[in-house]
Amino acid sequence: MSRAVLVLFFALSSCAPWTVVPIGEEPAVPHGSDPKAYVDSIWDARLMPAVLEGSVAVDAARSRQAAGQGGHFLVKGAGRALDLNGESRSGKLLVDLEPADGEADVAILIGPAILTTALRDAAGFIRFTDFANQLAFADVANELNQRVIDSVIAPLDLESLVGRRIAFHGACSLTGPGLPEIVPVRLEAE
Repeated sequence: MSRAVLVLFFALSSCAPWTVVPIGEEPAVPHGSDPKAYVDSIWDARLMPAVLEGSVAVDAARSRQAAGQGGHFLVKGAGRALDLNGESRSGKLLVDLEPADGEADVAILIGPAILTTALRDAAGFIRFTDFANQLAFADVANELNQRVIDSVIAPLDLESLVGRRIAFHGACSLTGPGLPEIVPVRLEAE
């Protein structure tokens, strides 16, 4: 084989538009699969149990992050809803966690746009290597966020939550300054 052919072969193989999977294994989510169907298949069977059973208090998540144990967490908490900021597309419900001090401790993301991959990344079982490519992996994060908007946020009268005690389970990324932003999978008012 000529040197030019070898160089061309290696150049083209390094830019492969496919995912390399060990022999005998298939990606968990085949190329071209429907992200909505994937989220439908995991929401009740795997995701909700993972969040409800694996959540920690927000302060515990902060301690783990400070100790270098990651940046994406399944969290839970309860407190008083102080304010609703629904003016932007990335709306937030500000919550003073118990014990109350009158200051917002977390922001519950209420949409209509949720612009984070926290739920996908904190779930613990949704791995990049299970998908055909980066676009499919991103589509699943977007579909998870849409499911939150449709099934968790949409049924609520958000205005009526202000001033009430709420409880939540969800996911957050503790990777930057500011209030932790929670993607809720369960949000209940008392």
